[in-house]
Amino acid sequence: MTTLPCGRSTQDVLLNLDEPADLHELQCRWCHAERQRLKDQNGFITQLLQTSMPEHQSEAFSQGILGKIAGFVPRQRVWDVQDSATGQPQRMSSLDLIKAIRAVFASSTTAQLNFTEFKATDTAIPHLAWKAQCHVSMAEDSSVQVIEQQVLDYVSQAISPLISWNELVVDLVIEDLHGHAIESITLRGES
Repeated sequence: MTTLPCGRSTQDVLLNLDEPADLHELQCRWCHAERQRLKDQNGFITQLLQTSMPEHQSEAFSQGILGKIAGFVPRQRVWDVQDSATGQPQRMSSLDLIKAIRAVFASSTTAQLNFTEFKATDTAIPHLAWKAQCHVSMAEDSSVQVIEQQVLDYVSQAISPLISWNELVVDLVIEDLHGHAIESITLRGES
C-alpha cells in the first residue's frame, strides 16, 4: 500500500474503483491518476484472462476466475445506530440508508440523484455523526442555491425516521446532463 502525496492511499482508491469518483478524487490529480492506472491494470488483467485461456479449458473455468476477482468488491458497511423512534441501539446497513435517501429524492421535480454514499464519521457507538456524498443533476428551471437546500433537507428527511443523529455533512456535487461536475459544495446540518 502506497500513500499518495495528498494523504490518501492506493488502497483507498482501489476500494472505490467501481463507484463514481468522490469529491476528493474529482479534484485531486494524484487520486485521479491512480484511479486511471488501476482501471487500466484491471482492464488488462481481465482481457488477458479472457484471451489466454487454452482452447480445451471451459468457459465456466474462465467465468469462475472472473467471478473470484469480482468477489473482491468491498461489502456494504453495517453501522451501529440508535433507532429514532425507540432510542434502542440496532444495526443498519449503509444500503438501507441509501435506499431511504433515494426514495425521498424520487419525489423531486428539481433534482435527480445520480449517486449517493452514506457513512458514519464518528467513533461513538451508536454513531451520531454522518456524512453523505450526493451527486445530483438539476432541472434547467432550478438554481444551485435551491438544490443545495433541497439536498440537505432530503437527506435529513430520509434518515430522521430511521436513525438518531446530531451532525450531518453532505458533500454535494451538482452535475450536468453528461455527468460532469458543475459545482461542488459541503453542506452541514444539525438535528
